[in-house]
This record gives sequence, structure tokens and C-alpha cells, in this order.
Amino acid sequence: MLPPDFVITSTLKVGVVYKIEAPELIQTNEAHYFTVVAIAESDNFLVLSTTQLHNKVNYLQKKGYDLDTLAHIVPTESNGLTQNSYFNCNQYYTLTKNELIDKVKENKLNIAGNFNKEEYNTLVKAITLSEVNDIPNFLLKYD
Repeated sequence: MLPPDFVITSTLKVGVVYKIEAPELIQTNEAHYFTVVAIAESDNFLVLSTTQLHNKVNYLQKKGYDLDTLAHIVPTESNGLTQNSYFNCNQYYTLTKNELIDKVKENKLNIAGNFNKEEYNTLVKAITLSEVNDIPNFLLKYD
């Protein structure tokens, strides 16, 4: 097995898709897909995927959020998603590099794939439409 710090150091970049078990963030032990959308020093900003479109649409409508802040990404071999996925770009999670390394150590993080520039730009468009997502725009860049 590769050292956990190497796993994260060699994969951590904007657009990487991790499958993470994070009950402390999302109140379920089931692993979900998270995509890194911005990095600022030790903080990594991730958005969460869901396959439950109708539940998420209902949630956004109740909150009064623009439905275009729900970014649809089609699964591909390179992004590692297994179903049509919807990213709620009104909400993000911040995890440090060390927290990601700990997830690898605990066997609670797997690398799923990487978004291409077009997929990443779909997320950025939805983030910029959000009235509540406060990730600074200058951090939203695909390298």
C-alpha cells in the first residue's frame, strides 16, 4: 500500500474526484463522491454529489435556490462516477490536506477519477450562480 501522504500529495488538485466516507460531514456512513473545486493553502473546498435528483430539487426549491446551482455531471471512465450525478453548488465542505490523509489512513477515501475542464466549468458556473456559496471566485480555476 502506498503511504497515505503520498496518495494525497500526488492526487490532490482541482477537479479530482474522491469517494469519501465522512459521517461527520454528511450524517451517513455510506461513501459519497466529493470533488475538489478550490484549494487555498491547507484548505481544500469540495462539493458533494448525489444521485437523488428529485430529493435535491425539492430541497433547493424549499430553500428558494436557483435550480441551475445543481450541476449535472455524466459518468465517464475518467471522472470515475458510476451514475448521473448532481452536485449541489450551494454548499461545500472544507477539508485540510491532513484530514484527507487521515481518511486514507482509515481506508475511508478512494480516488475515483478526475474531472476534465468542461466538467469542472459546469461546477464553476453553478457555484457562481449560487447566492450562498462564498468560495472566492479567484480560487475557482482549473490547472
